[in-house]
Amino acid sequence: MKLAGCLLALTIALTGCSSTSLPYKPVPQPSGASLSADYMLLTDRLRVEVDTGGQRLEDAQIIRSDNVAVRPQTIEQPPLAYTPGPSLGFGFGGSSYSGGRGGGTAVGSGVGMSVPVGSGETHVAGNTVLFFALDQVGPAPWRLNIKVAETSPAEIVLPPR
Repeated sequence: MKLAGCLLALTIALTGCSSTSLPYKPVPQPSGASLSADYMLLTDRLRVEVDTGGQRLEDAQIIRSDNVAVRPQTIEQPPLAYTPGPSLGFGFGGSSYSGGRGGGTAVGSGVGMSVPVGSGETHVAGNTVLFFALDQVGPAPWRLNIKVAETSPAEIVLPPR
């Protein structure tokens, strides 16, 4: 019974870690991704931050209330990060000891080798930031249509504040 309680607590804790980081989310989430977005109104631009769940952003546009699509002026992609795949290591070593009364000498040596098994994974390290011309997107609400690598397109509604 105690093991079941520990497993339940671990499951709940890990589920909390898998959530998205920004307040606006697509409904439904596309399979294979956890997407979210937030925005900030600047003087003459709309800044939209998109959490792609580590996937590369392939396309983004805002659909205005009159169904006109507006592409971003600037896209700030986060840097790529590489997570190496598993590796298999081999090693061997030896040692010797010689000593007499009151003292001794020890010598050791070893050789090791690591061989990659499988391939690693490339992902983006951070959120993608989009900038739209405020006079082109019009007033909120906006529909942010995004497509990230290896998922289906998603729409996130950005409501007025």
